[in-house]
Amino acid sequence: MPKYDISEIIRAQKEYLERTGSPDFPPASGRCWNCGLNIYEQHYWQIENGIKVRVSTEKEARLITGITVEKAGSELVTGCPHCNRSYCD
Repeated sequence: MPKYDISEIIRAQKEYLERTGSPDFPPASGRCWNCGLNIYEQHYWQIENGIKVRVSTEKEARLITGITVEKAGSELVTGCPHCNRSYCD
């Protein structure tokens, strides 16, 4: 089961950046400047008429977005997982 703990995710990404010498792209607050959602939180979505619409529970969701602890510790975060806006262009 993926783990979504904001403080652990931020710590894992910082450790990844230090370990690899990669640039730091994500906003320090974790809040996407494009969509306003926290990139480190889990959000649930349905697709209606080709458009992503947020829903309140995992049971309703067809798509789940967010950055997990595991992903933050093993990959460079370069954009928002919710709106797909790049932070490195």
